[in-house]
Amino acid sequence: MTAKVRDDLPVAPAGARITPTRAQSRAAKVRAGAGAFVVVVGPDGVGKTSVARALIALHGGSTAYFHFLPSIWRSLAAAPPDIEPAPPPHKAGASGWRVVGCVRLANSAAKAWLAYVVRVRPAVRGGKLVVADRWIYGYVVQPIALRFYGPSWLAVAALRFLPRPHLVVNLSAAPQVIRSRKQELTLDDIDRELEAWSRLPEPRTVTFAASEQPELIARRILDELGL
Repeated sequence: MTAKVRDDLPVAPAGARITPTRAQSRAAKVRAGAGAFVVVVGPDGVGKTSVARALIALHGGSTAYFHFLPSIWRSLAAAPPDIEPAPPPHKAGASGWRVVGCVRLANSAAKAWLAYVVRVRPAVRGGKLVVADRWIYGYVVQPIALRFYGPSWLAVAALRFLPRPHLVVNLSAAPQVIRSRKQELTLDDIDRELEAWSRLPEPRTVTFAASEQPELIARRILDELGL
């Protein structure tokens, strides 16, 4: 059966690369009052933190947030920090030891599982909306920035063994808009990353146009979850 493409997403301005979601809704529905785990992804400068803040504010209930990997030793923060953490540097053409990169991937995957069991799952079961920035999906889309030089299939395989979020929110914008915010990226780099995020091997991914107000995107995310 061919997946239905949503027709309620905003129309992108001319020249923008806005990839529509691949299915009408692939979020795991949650019952009213229950918790949920949402991951927001997309290129640096696309507005992930703004959407995360809007989502947490609009939800109105108990919330939690983490960037990349949650701490095993500390409780999850209630919302994104006022000062955003610096994104990993982009090093085009960088190379390194494949074995070391594979060990780094395995280490991150193990930490992700442990942190999920210790922090994320109890929070969701307690009714919290847990919002994550990027999770470890970057190993598939931004491997060089994360110093992973192994085969892409290994990163994809690692993701398949990780706990699955209720929804992955992919934010997409015109390459020129992202370039205006992140001068260190070339338009070609941005184009490649937008394409990679749109093809993230996670079936519960829904793509939104980042040109919309964060509050509108947040409302649609909650609608996807049935909250």
